Amino acid sequence: MSAADGVLREIEPEQIRPVIASALARMRPPAYGDARLSWQRIELSELRSIVHLVRRQRLESACELLGRFQDAGLGPYAPVRTAANGETSLVIPPVAESHGADLVLLDGVHRCLAALACGLRSIEVFVVRGDLPGPPGDVCALAEIGLTSAHPEPERTYRNLRNEDFRRVRDGGGLEAVVRQEIARLTREQP
Repeated sequence: MSAADGVLREIEPEQIRPVIASALARMRPPAYGDARLSWQRIELSELRSIVHLVRRQRLESACELLGRFQDAGLGPYAPVRTAANGETSLVIPPVAESHGADLVLLDGVHRCLAALACGLRSIEVFVVRGDLPGPPGDVCALAEIGLTSAHPEPERTYRNLRNEDFRRVRDGGGLEAVVRQEIARLTREQP
């Protein structure tokens, strides 16, 4: 996000919140249909993950992205539109589900790990609350997540994963991909 490939504009969380909520509802209608989504500052030590092992390269990319946000004077991983090579893109903030006392990341594990590695204590995230199914696998604190240089096998990435409860995304692109699809769908439906 340099001058040539820079942030076009920060998006107010309340502007993107309904789109993220709609994308979540399309991902898993029964679970997320009535869920509430709020924008909150969360201590990184409070976040949990079902991911127990991440690739070092992805963490390094998230650290670079964090540096670009800081250089642009933006909060860590605030919702923004970016431009690169004439294309615009959307970066959504991390999203966590509330499960009793646990806040389990649904999207943004690498970004939250990068924030922790760079010495940040808290960041703003969207928190999903409602009658949600439990996490689809064992959870761990961010500080307990291991690093690897190789692409880890799913058995090493997740512990006791219950595939039927996994928050799968159709194209494997994560929540951000579903949000982009939802924006495209909503744009097509506007008169």
